Amino acid sequence: MARFVPQALTPWLQERWLGVPERGARTGRSPLGWVAVPLCVVYAAGVLAFLSLRFLVPAWPPLLLLFADLGPFLYAPLVLLVPLAVVSRARVAMAALAAVGAVFLVVYLPFLLPRPGAAPAPTGRPITAMTFNLGPDVSQPAGLAAAIDAAGADVVALEELYPAAAQAFAVGLAGRYPYRLLPSEPGSNGLLSRYPILEREVFRPAGVGRAALRASLQLDGSVAQVYVLHPEPPVIALRPRPGVMRPALVAAHLEAQLADVVARASSAPGPVLVMGDLNMSDQSRPYVVMRSAMHDAFAEAGWGFGFTFPVNRRLGGLSLPGPLVRIDYIWFNDALYALEARVGCQGGSDHCYVLARLASRRPLAP
Repeated sequence: MARFVPQALTPWLQERWLGVPERGARTGRSPLGWVAVPLCVVYAAGVLAFLSLRFLVPAWPPLLLLFADLGPFLYAPLVLLVPLAVVSRARVAMAALAAVGAVFLVVYLPFLLPRPGAAPAPTGRPITAMTFNLGPDVSQPAGLAAAIDAAGADVVALEELYPAAAQAFAVGLAGRYPYRLLPSEPGSNGLLSRYPILEREVFRPAGVGRAALRASLQLDGSVAQVYVLHPEPPVIALRPRPGVMRPALVAAHLEAQLADVVARASSAPGPVLVMGDLNMSDQSRPYVVMRSAMHDAFAEAGWGFGFTFPVNRRLGGLSLPGPLVRIDYIWFNDALYALEARVGCQGGSDHCYVLARLASRRPLAP
């Protein structure tokens, strides 16, 4: 009897869960279940393992860093696997993909639904902030200036500023932005402002990497701190293993720099903005560092995935698809909240810009 039950169950399991028709059964279905089940189960196990390890492992291994930077594209295999599971009629495969689909909805459905700003009525005039990586190897100064002028932001953070663009902004945008920080060194961070700039500081977060810019602005009744960042992206480095040097994706420098900026921003008494091309996805550990103390304007008041890079890129005579990742951000502290946020891809850069309208949570001090 003990041997009879599994044998009796085998055809049922094949038919119902693996999608493989019972031997001799007259059906038009092919035995795709033997292909669909392992593919779907392995894929689902990988996605769920990634989501578990990102919270459990303090030091992320290279593969985990790579998956984090894939963002929504981690779920792209669903486009092929779901039809395969349906055609095979393998319930195990469909259940595995349903679990992945549920995870996708939990993580990304908030991005796909309209999100109003965090609600109290504005106290005083809202401030509109913009961050824009200028893409010096693909853009033209006139196009950048026109895009910035059309956006109409009050404060504009500039990354990868180059001399021709700085000159164009100083001449063409002087009326809109009487206060400007436009360094002449290629690749610098800059700032355009409608508000007076009280002081400025150039520093290296955590003492390493690219220089960041901090400026104090005199708003309508308060002093705001604005940070403009462009840290180096995660790098592929050779790390020794027993008997061999293996490549590894390293992001510790990025995490350390953002932790330094978060510490500086947290000590400021008034409104704080942190803007720039941060070279991280919204599923990465550096993002978690920022989210621990600050608010992501697009996540709170934007719509869609918010992809910002790459655009206007060509390979030979072909235009590359894009944007495909979200690496440009506007962050703010508890003194502010987001009314709306959006991405714009005008201007000719290889980055889209991010624009956010922010308001004070309480009346600004006189």
